[in-house]
Amino acid sequence: MEEKKINKKIEFTDIPEGTSTDIYANLKEKLESVEKFPGVYNFKFIITGGREKIDELRTILPYDEFIEQPSKTGKYVSITVKKQMQNADEVIAIYKSAGNISGIMTL
Repeated sequence: MEEKKINKKIEFTDIPEGTSTDIYANLKEKLESVEKFPGVYNFKFIITGGREKIDELRTILPYDEFIEQPSKTGKYVSITVKKQMQNADEVIAIYKSAGNISGIMTL
Protein backbone atom coordinates (compact mmCIF):
# COMPACT_ATOMS: atom_id res chain seq x y z
CA MET A 1 0.00 0.00 0.00
CA GLU A 2 1.41 3.38 -1.02
CA GLU A 3 1.62 5.92 1.75
CA LYS A 4 -0.16 9.21 1.04
CA LYS A 5 1.84 12.34 1.61
CA ILE A 6 -0.08 14.87 3.67
CA ASN A 7 0.83 18.51 3.23
CA LYS A 8 0.38 20.47 6.43
CA LYS A 9 0.87 24.21 6.46
CA ILE A 10 3.25 25.12 9.22
CA GLU A 11 1.86 27.64 11.65
CA PHE A 12 4.08 30.09 13.52
CA THR A 13 3.06 28.43 16.78
CA ASP A 14 4.58 25.17 15.50
CA ILE A 15 8.05 26.70 15.46
CA PRO A 16 9.99 27.00 18.71
CA GLU A 17 10.78 30.47 20.00
CA GLY A 18 13.81 32.10 18.44
CA THR A 19 16.97 33.06 20.23
CA SER A 20 16.13 36.77 20.41
CA THR A 21 13.90 38.49 22.96
CA ASP A 22 12.81 41.03 20.31
CA ILE A 23 9.37 39.99 19.03
CA TYR A 24 10.14 41.25 15.53
CA ALA A 25 13.49 39.45 15.40
CA ASN A 26 11.69 36.23 16.35
CA LEU A 27 9.01 36.90 13.74
CA LYS A 28 11.70 37.45 11.11
CA GLU A 29 13.33 34.11 12.00
CA LYS A 30 9.97 32.35 11.74
CA LEU A 31 9.02 34.05 8.47
CA GLU A 32 12.33 33.16 6.87
CA SER A 33 12.03 29.54 7.97
CA VAL A 34 8.41 29.09 6.78
CA GLU A 35 7.74 31.50 3.91
CA LYS A 36 9.37 31.72 0.50
CA PHE A 37 10.41 35.18 -0.63
CA PRO A 38 9.75 36.83 -2.94
CA GLY A 39 6.18 35.60 -2.82
CA VAL A 40 2.59 36.33 -1.88
CA TYR A 41 2.06 36.76 1.85
CA ASN A 42 -1.37 36.57 3.50
CA PHE A 43 -1.82 39.30 6.08
CA LYS A 44 -4.68 38.71 8.51
CA PHE A 45 -6.17 41.32 10.80
CA ILE A 46 -9.09 41.52 13.22
CA ILE A 47 -10.52 45.03 13.54
CA THR A 48 -12.92 46.61 16.01
CA GLY A 49 -14.05 50.19 15.80
CA GLY A 50 -15.81 50.41 12.48
CA ARG A 51 -15.00 51.65 8.99
CA GLU A 52 -12.57 54.33 10.12
CA LYS A 53 -10.17 51.65 11.41
CA ILE A 54 -10.44 49.76 8.13
CA ASP A 55 -9.73 53.02 6.30
CA GLU A 56 -6.64 53.54 8.47
CA LEU A 57 -5.43 50.08 7.47
CA ARG A 58 -6.06 50.97 3.82
CA THR A 59 -3.57 53.84 4.16
CA ILE A 60 -0.89 51.22 4.87
CA LEU A 61 -2.02 48.89 2.07
CA PRO A 62 -3.62 51.35 -0.40
CA TYR A 63 -3.47 49.32 -3.60
CA ASP A 64 -4.30 45.90 -2.24
CA GLU A 65 -7.56 43.98 -2.23
CA PHE A 66 -9.17 43.61 1.19
CA ILE A 67 -11.26 40.51 1.82
CA GLU A 68 -13.60 41.45 4.66
CA GLN A 69 -15.58 39.01 6.79
CA PRO A 70 -17.72 40.49 9.57
CA SER A 71 -18.28 38.46 12.73
CA LYS A 72 -21.75 37.06 13.44
CA THR A 73 -22.37 39.77 16.03
CA GLY A 74 -20.93 42.54 13.87
CA LYS A 75 -18.46 43.60 16.57
CA TYR A 76 -15.40 42.54 14.59
CA VAL A 77 -14.27 42.42 10.99
CA SER A 78 -11.69 39.90 9.83
CA ILE A 79 -9.55 41.21 6.99
CA THR A 80 -7.25 39.23 4.72
CA VAL A 81 -4.87 40.98 2.36
CA LYS A 82 -2.69 39.06 -0.08
CA LYS A 83 0.38 41.03 -1.06
CA GLN A 84 3.53 40.30 -3.04
CA MET A 85 6.46 40.70 -0.65
CA GLN A 86 10.17 40.65 -1.40
CA ASN A 87 11.42 39.64 2.04
CA ALA A 88 10.56 39.21 5.72
CA ASP A 89 11.57 42.80 6.51
CA GLU A 90 8.79 44.12 4.25
CA VAL A 91 6.24 41.94 6.06
CA ILE A 92 7.45 43.17 9.45
CA ALA A 93 7.29 46.81 8.33
CA ILE A 94 3.61 46.39 7.50
CA TYR A 95 2.89 44.66 10.81
CA LYS A 96 4.66 47.49 12.68
CA SER A 97 2.63 50.14 10.85
CA ALA A 98 -0.64 48.26 11.42
CA GLY A 99 0.25 47.83 15.09
CA ASN A 100 -0.01 51.62 15.51
CA ILE A 101 -3.74 51.48 14.76
CA SER A 102 -5.83 51.13 17.92
CA GLY A 103 -8.47 48.43 17.72
CA ILE A 104 -6.52 46.16 15.38
CA MET A 105 -5.14 42.72 16.09
CA THR A 106 -2.62 41.13 13.73
CA LEU A 107 -2.62 37.39 13.21
